[in-house]
Amino acid sequence: MREKKVGRNTSGSINVRNPITWIIIIIVAFILAGPLLFMISPFAARSAMIRLLCKTDHEALLEAGREVLSQVHIEPDPDGIGRLGAFSVPKGVKIPKAIRKLRPRGLCVTYDGCLVIAMSSAIDHFGVRIYPEGFQPPEPGFRYGDRKLLDGLWYYDEGYRHNPRYDEQIDALLRKSGKLNGAGGY
Repeated sequence: MREKKVGRNTSGSINVRNPITWIIIIIVAFILAGPLLFMISPFAARSAMIRLLCKTDHEALLEAGREVLSQVHIEPDPDGIGRLGAFSVPKGVKIPKAIRKLRPRGLCVTYDGCLVIAMSSAIDHFGVRIYPEGFQPPEPGFRYGDRKLLDGLWYYDEGYRHNPRYDEQIDALLRKSGKLNGAGGY
């Protein structure tokens, strides 16, 4: 009969059948990959911003957003006080191709009746807000967004709150794509 050896692995190899080995490998992978994700995120955000501002037909996007809004019913506020916030676009609502091509991070509808297309990650918050035709602001001083692209289509970006000259960066991006002082005329 063969005798069982008790003790450590003397061959020098890693025992991959051991669950503790896998836990250590996973922890090391997260430690090494975490900073890499933060380095990649700004590039992904910049790519999404260019896709939204420079490579999108804004008139088609506005029309698509209004099509989504026409499929969503917003319950009136029973108290008449006014509600804040938003809700996810309900299941069953058909999302037009002009919106799907953007590959947004999220879609929601505010209780004011605006469609928010979020393009951002947890770090960079930006996207567009699409208002229905004939939208009336709920209160004086209502903030539509940070930059008007078309009547009813507004770009929003957290960068405007942190950098007073941020609009110049957006102008440069739009100018480079030909959407500023050209075909788009923003």
